Amino acid sequence: MAAAGRRGRNGSWFPPIGLVIGLWGGIAWASVTAHADVILLRGGGQIQGKVIPDPKNPDRVQVLLLQGRHPLSFHKGQVVEVIAKPSPLDEYIVKRARAAGTAQAQFELGAWCDQNKLPDLAKLHYENALGLDAEFGPAHKKLGHVYHDGSWLTRDDLSAAQGLVKFKGRWITAEEKSKREAEAQTTAVQTTWTRRIKLLRQALIHGPDDRRREAESQLMAIRDPEAVTPLVRVFGQDDPPRRILLALVLSSIAGREATAALVRRILDEPDAEVRSVTFDHLKPRDGPSVTGQFTRALASENISVINRAAWALGNLNAVESVPRLVAVLITQEQRIVLEPPPNLSPAGAMMMGGAGPGPSLKAMTNSGIVLQSPPVVGPGVAAYGLSAVPFYQMTPGVAGPAGLLPGVQINQMPEPKVATFTYRNTEVLNALQKLTGQDFGYDVGAWRSWVARSFNPNPKPVRRVPQP
Repeated sequence: MAAAGRRGRNGSWFPPIGLVIGLWGGIAWASVTAHADVILLRGGGQIQGKVIPDPKNPDRVQVLLLQGRHPLSFHKGQVVEVIAKPSPLDEYIVKRARAAGTAQAQFELGAWCDQNKLPDLAKLHYENALGLDAEFGPAHKKLGHVYHDGSWLTRDDLSAAQGLVKFKGRWITAEEKSKREAEAQTTAVQTTWTRRIKLLRQALIHGPDDRRREAESQLMAIRDPEAVTPLVRVFGQDDPPRRILLALVLSSIAGREATAALVRRILDEPDAEVRSVTFDHLKPRDGPSVTGQFTRALASENISVINRAAWALGNLNAVESVPRLVAVLITQEQRIVLEPPPNLSPAGAMMMGGAGPGPSLKAMTNSGIVLQSPPVVGPGVAAYGLSAVPFYQMTPGVAGPAGLLPGVQINQMPEPKVATFTYRNTEVLNALQKLTGQDFGYDVGAWRSWVARSFNPNPKPVRRVPQP
């Protein structure tokens, strides 16, 4: 183990530090490779590495690091003390001095660095090997290069040769780059619109009368399609009067974005009056795209959306949608419900709320189920809660959650089952009656038979031929 050396007051080096700097190959390093010499610097700093003489300046020293390919340079006066510790850098200095100036020798030194957890120095020597022999394949492979069309390329060069471009650290197609840049620009513009629209909404709600009128005028003056999404985001869940205002503002914006937003508002709108006003402002935009959006909405799993779409199609006189309407005249929905067990006592049935389905199942885990508890009724309010029921016998004498009988086994608890609910869609029937002039009620078979036999999607000729 080398002795620690210090710099004297007159600036000269004591012999121990001279040994540390001069006798690099005489120090054997142990199996611990996570440390190197501790180098104390003037001013209180310290680093780990290996001090070697600077070959270009006798007044300076260099410090090799375990990580990093280039040594640090210090004036000798900056190094206060070197506490020697064994590390791979000791043997590296010896091997580097003995390595021949050939590609193979530099490659082998790089491979040794890799094995001894000196990855940055390994990369340096692989590059040195290529500097001596540009076609030295093993070094190219270690550096991750790929042989392509007769030459070695880096991963970046190969991506560029394949027509890709670099965008935020990733190689993508030029089309994808343009798309992402456009999306980023759109997002920035929409963020600006969102802030502005929120301020206008605040003025509508809390401002004085003149400020409210000014805010409403500014909203009605919006014509930028980029404002469509922010408008829906801010006003889409607002009170009915402001949702009506949203329909008015959207109707003033040209383009498919505003049209699609009006369609979506009709499908999502629970209030019949707001939905009717929104439809009145959408109707002037009637066309194949509008009819197609409502027709596609008939495939929704949401019963309300299906009926709203049917209502809109009927009012748009979309005769061509009749076959699709027949298909959703009656729809089914599957839900998980809790059914009382057959062996439940009369008292237990009363505690569960009498006949009919049991408490609503909200969640299931490996240890139990979560049920909605019976309502707690107060003046003008009925509150519900959630109760966890474990999969074991409940403690007798303690009130059971969700109205279950205390002390019963899990096989006496309500069991979750999949139940099928059938819906007769009133708005679908109304639309079919309006579009066809027929009324087969909810007899889907009769409607399908009539469609196959008598339905004409184009009752009026598109083009009349002049008669002689």
